[in-house]
Amino acid sequence: MKTSIVFFRPLLVCLTFFMLSSCIDDFEGGGPKSKKVKTLFGADFPANDGLFVSADGTIFASNFGMFDSDLGKYSGTQVFQIDRNRSISEKASGFEAPMGGVMDSHGNFYFNNENNNDAVSGILIKITSDGSSSEVGEIAGWPSGLAIDNHDVIYVANFFAPTIHKVSTDGTISVLATDDRLFGCVGIDVDKDGNIIASNFFTADILKVTQDGEVSLIANIPNTTPNFAIGYMTIFEDNIYATGIDQDLIYKVSFDGSTEIFAGTGERSTTDGKLSEATFSRPNGIAADEKRRILYISQFGEPGLRMIKF
Repeated sequence: MKTSIVFFRPLLVCLTFFMLSSCIDDFEGGGPKSKKVKTLFGADFPANDGLFVSADGTIFASNFGMFDSDLGKYSGTQVFQIDRNRSISEKASGFEAPMGGVMDSHGNFYFNNENNNDAVSGILIKITSDGSSSEVGEIAGWPSGLAIDNHDVIYVANFFAPTIHKVSTDGTISVLATDDRLFGCVGIDVDKDGNIIASNFFTADILKVTQDGEVSLIANIPNTTPNFAIGYMTIFEDNIYATGIDQDLIYKVSFDGSTEIFAGTGERSTTDGKLSEATFSRPNGIAADEKRRILYISQFGEPGLRMIKF
């Protein structure tokens, strides 16, 4: 028996040391690392609007541009792509204030065009994998954000009409829903049940639209700037993330209606750091790389592409 105790003593010592070390590591922050905001591109980033991340991690960014008082319209003309090596190249050019963007399973990229501050109508553009472009069709109002489901059906939010449009794979455009609460929506995504989730730029409402066109309120994000509240939004790991474009914050909204500030101090600047310490300059576009668990955010203020790794 005595021999047995001596035999197990090294094991007990090792186990005690392991447990003590683990406690010390946890006490010193050796557990899960805190999430941080990092700047992927700063002043040289050429886009300030909608973002989309393809399955291979390529980021697409539309450049709505800034308002040109001489022309009376916004100045953007290009859509860019950022590959996994962080190289920026031009995806499309020669357009007018492109907004939003999605890619289908065949590598075709879509964005809204020619809705530049006239609130009459816009054109949905298709860019094929070889770079050629064509018009899918005209949408009344000011078509803004885009979302796409697993069947390549596209959904279109509208900044200046109370509608959500649906674009089938053969290019047929129809109205999925009409409701006054949809007037002013920009951010849009599709949840796991096929419902369309949209965020309202004017009111900070987060809305759900079923495939039957029924509209309901998920949440209203409080303490935002009326008529300049939410830029874009995305669904990531069963939560909604939305950009507070005038509050310089990123919001997290659950499907049960609770809301919280996820990142940012509210100061308008571009500072990296922990979520509660980092700052944003009018965050606008937001998209998730689900496979690599990254949120990307574009800025409408100081140029920049920011990222948060989960």
